[in-house]
Amino acid sequence: DREAIFRNFSDPEVTQWFFEEPYTQIEQAEEIIEAFRLEFEQGKGLTWALVLKDNDELVGTCGYAELELGSWGEIGFDLAKDHWRKGLMTEALRAAVEYGFAVLQLDKIELHTYSTNVRAIGLARKLGFALEAVRDDTHYFVLLAPE
Repeated sequence: DREAIFRNFSDPEVTQWFFEEPYTQIEQAEEIIEAFRLEFEQGKGLTWALVLKDNDELVGTCGYAELELGSWGEIGFDLAKDHWRKGLMTEALRAAVEYGFAVLQLDKIELHTYSTNVRAIGLARKLGFALEAVRDDTHYFVLLAPE
């Protein structure tokens, strides 16, 4: 998956929302894949690869970058720009939210995004997240577990 991760994380339009600088070396992709694996092993994170059903092409990731099992998690995501506005991230995040509440037993899920990321803000609202605060050019959303 390193080539697909590198392709995505070296695109300035994709990474402007979560990295200061896009990746410039394939080794950076290997390092983040290892970080994802370690977070999972330590119970501190859970990242899924997003692949297309018809050809298994990896087009993004989503998951919990911060995680306290049985309590809360912060959801994060990225998607190759060729696949923006096709509903893929809506589908993936719905599944991640359902998994968070049903399997991880989370009480709440947070989503943080830059105030200028109108697509992520729209997605948060579409998924039922409530705006909790706006600070330092960041929108903070929260979704509570269903009763």
